[in-house]
Amino acid sequence: MKKLFLLLLLVSSFTFSQDKSSYEELIEKSPFNSMYPEFMAEEAAEYFDEFNMLFSDASPIARKEARLVAVAVSAALRCEYCIAAQIESAKNEGATDEEIKAAIQIAGEIQRFSTLLYGNEFSWDQFNKMIGRDNE
Repeated sequence: MKKLFLLLLLVSSFTFSQDKSSYEELIEKSPFNSMYPEFMAEEAAEYFDEFNMLFSDASPIARKEARLVAVAVSAALRCEYCIAAQIESAKNEGATDEEIKAAIQIAGEIQRFSTLLYGNEFSWDQFNKMIGRDNE
């Protein structure tokens, strides 16, 4: 019985240390993986890899333009971490400071117009006429 208990203890401690090292490997692969609880870190890392394909040559949007979209959304959401990361990534994809400023300006203007339209309670009919869309 004592041998069985020791064997179970050894196996469970080996399994635990194995899980711990795979978690540490995930963090070494990307420090962003440390944001996730350990029990779901592997799946979250896989999703993060899939998500990042939006910024790859596999995406229907060019890499630099995708990063400029991410800069604009980050600014609109006021996510300081996102802004810093996305500006750095956009620059790595060849975006200029002027392109980054323009993306941020577009986000700000969309947000401003949204506030104006929403606050002035434009109806859908009024709005559709403003943008030249026929009501069907």
